[in-house]
Amino acid sequence: MTARLSRENNENRTICGACGGECCRTRPGIESPERFLAAANPAEELAHLLASGLWVLDTHYGVPYDPEKGEKGDPDRIILYPRPATRQEQAQGSLQVVPGAGECVLLGDGGCTLPFKERPRACRALEPASDFACTSSWTRFDAAREWQHHQEMVDEALALVDTLR
Repeated sequence: MTARLSRENNENRTICGACGGECCRTRPGIESPERFLAAANPAEELAHLLASGLWVLDTHYGVPYDPEKGEKGDPDRIILYPRPATRQEQAQGSLQVVPGAGECVLLGDGGCTLPFKERPRACRALEPASDFACTSSWTRFDAAREWQHHQEMVDEALALVDTLR
């Protein structure tokens, strides 16, 4: 059963507290390009987050598609998109993703340390459920679809990161 949520904030501390924030402890949420496109210099905005050590670039292999909509995929395309780092990734101090689950660096004792509006889109779209079978209306496939058109921004950000560290 899904909990009732406000339209502006999906957070349900009762459900998340009882579960212990399983989603935050196993898979940090992905951010959408819109956060960066709203900035005066999108690549620089992304570079600052990456240089902070709190964010990494995750990898999606292939372009998700829907054949019923006439979309065609590309299994060889690599799409990079930003998400908060795991604690292990932060300890390594690199932008490389560490395979496997890991706790989000933004998870604090009382839940997410970011205000709701500053959280990654995947986190804001998460729908807590009392049976802990939480769902999200914005998935990794959605992220890959959106980020595939902004890989130049990602490349520019990567070129800037070393100058910001």
